[in-house]
Amino acid sequence: MIMSEQTKPGEPVEAAAASPTEQVPDWLGSRLKRMFTDVMDEPVPDEFKQLLKQLEDKERGA
Repeated sequence: MIMSEQTKPGEPVEAAAASPTEQVPDWLGSRLKRMFTDVMDEPVPDEFKQLLKQLEDKERGA
């Protein structure tokens, strides 16, 4: 049997073929959405903004 990139070692093949909605229980999906919404609402640190600007400037100059 050949393991696909999506199949983890020791994971049954049937589990890898299941759709994402079947793999994540509703309660977990709701908690993850809340957590990531909170993270998305956080401000971007100034150091990260500076790094992004440096990268952008470098790409424009190249």
